[in-house]
Amino acid sequence: MRLHIKNIFLMLFFVSYSNIFTLGKLEEIETQMWITAPDEGKYLEEIEIPALTDEADFYINIDENKSYQKIDGFGASMTESSAYVLSSLPDKERNSLMRELFDPDKGLGISLLRQPMGAPDFALSLYTYDDTQDNSDDFELAHFSIERDREYIIPLLKQAIEINPGLRIMASPWSPPAWMKTGKSLIGSEGGRLRSDCYQVYADYFVKFIQAYQNEGIKITAVTPQNEIEYAPSLYTGMLMSAEEQAEFISTYLAPAFISAGLNVKIFCYDHNWDGIETVKSILSHDSARNNIYGVAWHHYGGSPEAMSEIAKIYRDKIMWVTEAGNGRWIWGGSFSGTFREGMREAVDVFRNYTSALILWNIALDQNNGPIVFTNNANYGLVEIEVDSASQKGSIKEKKSGWYFLGHFSKFVKTGAVRIDSNDRAGRFFNHVAFKNPDGSIVVVLFNPLFTSQKGIISIKGNKIPVDMPAGAGISIFVKPFEK
Repeated sequence: MRLHIKNIFLMLFFVSYSNIFTLGKLEEIETQMWITAPDEGKYLEEIEIPALTDEADFYINIDENKSYQKIDGFGASMTESSAYVLSSLPDKERNSLMRELFDPDKGLGISLLRQPMGAPDFALSLYTYDDTQDNSDDFELAHFSIERDREYIIPLLKQAIEINPGLRIMASPWSPPAWMKTGKSLIGSEGGRLRSDCYQVYADYFVKFIQAYQNEGIKITAVTPQNEIEYAPSLYTGMLMSAEEQAEFISTYLAPAFISAGLNVKIFCYDHNWDGIETVKSILSHDSARNNIYGVAWHHYGGSPEAMSEIAKIYRDKIMWVTEAGNGRWIWGGSFSGTFREGMREAVDVFRNYTSALILWNIALDQNNGPIVFTNNANYGLVEIEVDSASQKGSIKEKKSGWYFLGHFSKFVKTGAVRIDSNDRAGRFFNHVAFKNPDGSIVVVLFNPLFTSQKGIISIKGNKIPVDMPAGAGISIFVKPFEK
């Protein structure tokens, strides 16, 4: 239902098919509202606007004239595991799900993907694009190949781009080929660091990957040099990389390699948790590296999002992206209500702390939260697909909470939007953030973290929009001026 609000006289009246508020001569706006309230069985569904009353637990004023960061998009990762379980679906079911994920008009509108370069933990087995027998050196990259990605990943990336031509892809490696590392192993705790004589060939490896994907019609928009540079996992791919090592790799090797190859690919540094802010400062303290760094990539597994605000205010030309925000059993025991609550709370928070992008983790996983290269996985995908172990055929089991809290943003906030000011003027405890799309429409996302319901009023252009918020609910309000 659409709510038509027009201020003409100082009075209030109601029409059966819409609520019209008249509070002075203001711009006419059209409003729609969507809710997810797990405790009430409502999942990203459109609802009627409640009647305006004097009762309000909170009051939020939206000021479109005060703006902050530009929004680059929303998404997740097409890991090999995600691509595998999606490929297990019958064609009709898979095609329908892909449209639900990527269609910018009728689906979630995923606009960003973080693509692992080789195997992360969510893969069928460990690999890179230049694995050699006995880990022998291959400085000419003669063994380089993306052939493995052709089975599951590349076909789905092509389909996603066909559905959403505006889709952008960031690429991140979990490890270089083992022969490039001091420990000659892909495993983080065993592989050591990038060999000092392999900085150039590793930069060349990036170039070959980007060119190979480009030849498939898949453009890579941005990269990070290494996933989680301060963590050396003992069960899957990884590599430690100090701030000094990363600064040198970016400034002396990676950026020049991109320029030499004629590649316009943005470089994000770090790609790890908020609690590593001193590492980020150290990387950016190197002038030669900083001048080649477009932004900072962050994960949410440690620290708080205020770290992004701190860096954004020091380095105002650097863009903040949240590039991995996993969701699973470690949050509120993995319950739908609990993971939805935490996802909504954090999503609002990261945008209020200057991120321009929110990228979750796996798009899809199976009923065992895999496939994965080790056991006892606690992660959830956006959607769970049950895959029969004998036939390898899959069927959609359920959409997880990440689908819905991401959707409260991605369905309505478009690439190129800007965050605008939203201030509490009175209220209890409430989470909110607002955006203005390139077409002038306004999106307000609200979350009620309490275990009791709240009523509120949102003021936009002087118009009052009433909101009823059940406990733990998320609401998206979409406001678009009528066409003149």
